[in-house]
Amino acid sequence: MFQEFYGFTRIPFSHTIATADLFPTASQKELSARLTFLVRERGFGLITGDIGSGKSTAVRAFAASLDFNRYLVIYLSNPTTGMTGLYRDLALMLGYEPPFSKPRLVARIRTALEDLSTTKHRAPVVILDEAHLLTQPMLEQLRLLFSDKMDSQSLATLVLVGHPDLRRTLHLSVHEAFNQRLAVRYYLGPLDLQETIGYIKHQVRMAGYTAGPLFTDDAIQRIFEYTKGIPRRINQVCTTALMAGLIDQKQLLDESTLRKAIADLDHE
Repeated sequence: MFQEFYGFTRIPFSHTIATADLFPTASQKELSARLTFLVRERGFGLITGDIGSGKSTAVRAFAASLDFNRYLVIYLSNPTTGMTGLYRDLALMLGYEPPFSKPRLVARIRTALEDLSTTKHRAPVVILDEAHLLTQPMLEQLRLLFSDKMDSQSLATLVLVGHPDLRRTLHLSVHEAFNQRLAVRYYLGPLDLQETIGYIKHQVRMAGYTAGPLFTDDAIQRIFEYTKGIPRRINQVCTTALMAGLIDQKQLLDESTLRKAIADLDHE
């Protein structure tokens, strides 16, 4: 494997990288600031980004920064289970066995959220990933589930994370009530060229690489042009290039190596 050939102490360009080791970008810092405001206000927020842009990772990093004693972060990742499935998952993560009856299930969740805040003094933060898969009835039921004091407050911070289509969907008149509740809207865009350079250097450094440059300037330019600054695609093409470099016994990955890597990816 290329790990030994290049002297890495761990695999670079991995999606399992610890939140403390993530490459900080200006967009991620702005997202963190907006989420800090959202949590303080206990409102609804919408985070969108293209596939592979790192939105879930950025939200995960923010969640990891919250004080465990003051916040309970609940992460839900599969809206395709339907509303009952989300209710059940939410109840379990709040520490309650879900009742069979749906009305009792909703009542149990609302009581648990209130108890968490007033008795245990921990603010609930619910992160719902893949939120573009939510149907209109599900969005309305979520609004009603968390609404409190005649819809003027929320029982929890709710963060929806999804594809850009979700932003457009919520502008439809049928979603007006939910859309008006959004206190934060943020689109996490791709990396620019300088951030791509920094991202690649950061990844190999975090993997323990201590030799000279690993990618030539031309190779990094090709990576940026091919990936459009999408981190997941950067990870894919760099990993493929490392494997190609191992086969060719190259310690410095140049544009010809990147051409091979891109050809391999395009033919998958």
